[in-house]
Amino acid sequence: MSKQTCPLPGTLGKLSQTLFVTLSFSLILVLLSGCTHPLLTNPSAPDTVLNVQLQVRVQQVITSAITLDDPVLRCHCLETLGAWNEIDTHPLIRRYLTDTVPAVRYSAAIACGDVRDYTARPILTNLLQDENISVKLAAGYALEKMGDDRFGAWFDSVLFGSDEQFACQACLLLGKLGNTKSRMNSQAKLWELLKKKNLIAPVRLQTAEALAMLKDEKVIENLLAYASSGYADDRMIAISGLSHLRHMPEAYAMLTVLAEDTQIEVQLAAIRALGNTATEKDIQTVLSGLEYISADNDPASTLRVRGLALLALGSLNRNEDSGRLYQAMLANDSYLRVIAARATVDYLININKPAFIPPTP
Repeated sequence: MSKQTCPLPGTLGKLSQTLFVTLSFSLILVLLSGCTHPLLTNPSAPDTVLNVQLQVRVQQVITSAITLDDPVLRCHCLETLGAWNEIDTHPLIRRYLTDTVPAVRYSAAIACGDVRDYTARPILTNLLQDENISVKLAAGYALEKMGDDRFGAWFDSVLFGSDEQFACQACLLLGKLGNTKSRMNSQAKLWELLKKKNLIAPVRLQTAEALAMLKDEKVIENLLAYASSGYADDRMIAISGLSHLRHMPEAYAMLTVLAEDTQIEVQLAAIRALGNTATEKDIQTVLSGLEYISADNDPASTLRVRGLALLALGSLNRNEDSGRLYQAMLANDSYLRVIAARATVDYLININKPAFIPPTP
């Protein structure tokens, strides 16, 4: 296989570009910098909006933004479509499997796997011959989600290979594949990797998150250590892992602590993980974040915090937030519209689910 890496647009702050495709939507948003797009406007919208109106607006936002000449936006759109899993959007995802940008092909393949688009299997099979290893991994993931079990040894070789970017991606994809019949040894493999000497921090963090995705409660001590790090980037990734284990008292307690973090980005990420159990103070933090303006008038910082606030808003599962979400999808800025669409998808997925009950200490 060619060792060509996946060129990805955008600047990722302190973390290297290597991690871009391994991170969740909220973390990508936190790490993006250098953006000079206009800020959120305040168009009029009703206080509450019917779910069907939200669904229509999400589709309008995504189908418009995905056609723009911006690979980062296309990746965000595809991740949102993968999370939404509306059958009539599958052809739109499929179209971007042949995009000229490897990062977009990667995102499209992941989305096809997430929605289990069996119609896409011939294209995904072709992508196994893609010149880009990241795209090949994503195609293998998608095909395995649809029952193809040929990729066990392949993922293992990447997981323990010398390229940290691909190891991170393999960790993420193993976490997303879950504890299936053909993946019963994933946790053992990830622990083997986590115990390697001289493992670089990004791979260590991603491995711990993948174990949390697989509901391996033994990794809680690792995540609590990362959540106590002096680096905000580490705390953000720890939050992503802790969110998968929030049924554990230790994980839930740490999320409540991080909701009081000194850094607003960390607060908002933790509040998003707390979801419907967020306190009234947390909710006020989110609502204030929607109107945040950086102290030094930095548009990138302002956009980053407002976007995280939108994602947190979508997790609160409150009917009264539907109007705010709809309003955000009318923003002048295309990034904020797409972020608002993702937050709205989260809202639509969770609003009718039983409320999460915090664990007893």
